[in-house]
Amino acid sequence: MDGASKDVMRFERESVQRAAVGFPLPNGARVEIPVIRVFGQSPQPRVVIVAGVHGDELVGPHALVELAQELTPSELRGTVVLAPSANPLAFAAGRRTAPQDNLDLNRILPGKRGGTATERTANFLVNQVLGAADLVIDLHSAGREGTLVPLSGFREAHDDCARQSALAAAAFGLEYYWMMRWSPGTLSTWANQQGIPAVGCEVGGRGTATREQIDLYKAGLRRCLRHAGVLDPPLAVAMPPKVWTQEHLTAPCGGLLEVLVELGQEVATGETLAHVRDLWGNVCAEITAPHPGKIMHTRVQQSVAAGENVFWLGREEDNPCYMSL
Repeated sequence: MDGASKDVMRFERESVQRAAVGFPLPNGARVEIPVIRVFGQSPQPRVVIVAGVHGDELVGPHALVELAQELTPSELRGTVVLAPSANPLAFAAGRRTAPQDNLDLNRILPGKRGGTATERTANFLVNQVLGAADLVIDLHSAGREGTLVPLSGFREAHDDCARQSALAAAAFGLEYYWMMRWSPGTLSTWANQQGIPAVGCEVGGRGTATREQIDLYKAGLRRCLRHAGVLDPPLAVAMPPKVWTQEHLTAPCGGLLEVLVELGQEVATGETLAHVRDLWGNVCAEITAPHPGKIMHTRVQQSVAAGENVFWLGREEDNPCYMSL
């Protein structure tokens, strides 16, 4: 971040500051990330909300752009930082990843200051946008090729940071309360490694953003801000005793995809969920349910390559954070 950006983003009570902050690439081009800081009556608590980590996931960016227009600084008791397009190179290309290096930003945090375009983006995010947060919220969708049920979740762990993350995810209040597996390189795992509670959410997909989906995200964000003590009235939440987890079901071969189940459908062990056909019409693979569960993500693109994700199969489990209370 250059000196001008630092001056623009200095705390100023009950104000809204907008700036494009960024860093140079080796070829001399500059990557600029739009950041909106809504300052209330004090600098803390500081809630950082990030969307657009993947460039084809659009519900979160729409929700943050609208929320920035709707928040009133005088109503806040802390600071809300909004980054509606955390991966501007991928967003400009309309892709999950930036074409400059095809790296997944949500797998390589904290990145490298002198690395590739995406590694530099990751490094800038953790050092200049996320670092001093009291709570991080990461908004996602399924991208162009799929769609998801609404999920608000936290990373699997057993410490106080995990419990605070789990409570914030419960406050977000989407239809499915979700425990994500520990995954170094992801934004929420990185935050937890720094002792920062983090919530990860998923809504929608297909490269679209409907009014209902945008409103789901905005309502959940307001609940989280109330839970964090930034907005009134305060919101107290109880730790849910159960969580949803998911298993990725991938295609064993490539071809035309015939999906036989619907999003949110309950399925039984051994049930056939999809066929993959070759271009002569022969079934080259069946995707079946390894256990009972619920379809939490489904691919909508009706072709698939070997190894690509087709479904998330979810099931309910005991919440380890609840069990550790």
